[in-house]
Amino acid sequence: MKRITILTALLLLFCCAHTFAQKTLQVKGRFLYTPTGEKLILRGVNEMFIWSDDLTGEQTFPEIAKTGANVVRIVWQSSDENPRGTAAMLDQAITNCIAAGMIPMPELHGATGKWDKLQSQVDYWVKPEVLKVLKKHEPYLLLNIANEVGGHEVSNSQFKEGYEKAISRMRAAGIKCPLVIDAASWGQSIDMLQATGPHLMQQDPLQNLLFSVHMWWTAPDGATDRIKNEIKESVAQQLPLIVGEFAPMGVGCAKSIDYKTIMEQCQQHEIGWLAWSWGLQDNGDCKLMDMTNDEERGKFSGLFSWGLEVAVTDPNSIKNTSRHSEYIRKWSKELARK
Repeated sequence: MKRITILTALLLLFCCAHTFAQKTLQVKGRFLYTPTGEKLILRGVNEMFIWSDDLTGEQTFPEIAKTGANVVRIVWQSSDENPRGTAAMLDQAITNCIAAGMIPMPELHGATGKWDKLQSQVDYWVKPEVLKVLKKHEPYLLLNIANEVGGHEVSNSQFKEGYEKAISRMRAAGIKCPLVIDAASWGQSIDMLQATGPHLMQQDPLQNLLFSVHMWWTAPDGATDRIKNEIKESVAQQLPLIVGEFAPMGVGCAKSIDYKTIMEQCQQHEIGWLAWSWGLQDNGDCKLMDMTNDEERGKFSGLFSWGLEVAVTDPNSIKNTSRHSEYIRKWSKELARK
């Protein structure tokens, strides 16, 4: 009996040591967890900081935080593509995001629809000065490798090969946080994520990946059945899925998207989502995608129309469904004091 007790104690000690050795957010099964074991269901927004006057989000992150959001996808570009995209500015943007109580998810926007540019986006992340920033913020960071790389021409085998290489390069550089992988077909091919996601997860030595579909699925009925069926299929497969972008309409504002069903189904199945977009930077050919209005652009008080619904008033809005973890609060308080 004494030997069994000692063995049990040693096993418990080993298990506890292994648990607390984890120092980043971690994907387990289809869910995201903190190192302390809290489940994180992402609720937040996208914002195009790299093209805005408020590059590092000093004024904007606190406004987004008023919605109760627990994550912000930070639209960025490499310094080779945009001189504003320096490591120092990225550091400030990430710092301001976590200081406002939200998980930072930076992404590079320089390879949208262009499969041959995937590795050039990885080049930025593994630069010594950028890597230093990522390691500094690694305990609470989500890193979206690149936005919507590749159009409809990308095959499953190409997708696997390209992202195997990207994952390998980033892990070899010492990046340990969850890596977020967008679908091809401008982010829309959930079938590709379902077909390749399990394989890519096994190729990651840390098995710490999230897969992001951008639901620009337009249809006369808003693509309601497609949304329900694909989410159901992903859940059955135990795919660690998030909806990285959505709005009530597609490019050019021409067709509708059933955004309320997206929110409803994601809430029902505990899937994270991020709306496009907050509106500090104008959405160009479709201003209706802006969540905040022209008069109070980028401010909580400027929320209107679908943006107000998604952020505050809908039963499945950010305000009504977002939950914050004590782990993130701890880091937020620590950063806010500095």
